[in-house]
Amino acid sequence: MTALNIASQIPSQIDTLEKLAVWTGLALANINAGITAIEGVGYTERVSQAGIFYVQADSKYRALIRNSIQMSPDYLAGGSKLWTYAQALSSTAIPAIFTAN
Repeated sequence: MTALNIASQIPSQIDTLEKLAVWTGLALANINAGITAIEGVGYTERVSQAGIFYVQADSKYRALIRNSIQMSPDYLAGGSKLWTYAQALSSTAIPAIFTAN
């Protein structure tokens, strides 16, 4: 998995779950751009995608983020928090541009 030091790598401006979700989506898409996963019979997709799009219907920009993270089958009976069963996409380090204030 990509290692993360919560105390020193998440920029201090990230102070809401929404900002954290966008930061995470952009970072995962950046470091896993070439990795795909089988998500159904004959269907593969990139494991992480993120982009900022203008939605003309309400004249706003939106971050559209999609992650496909393999889960350990132990989640079915393990008894731990669901996120603890997430499997690694890669072990690529987080680029410095994402960790600097």
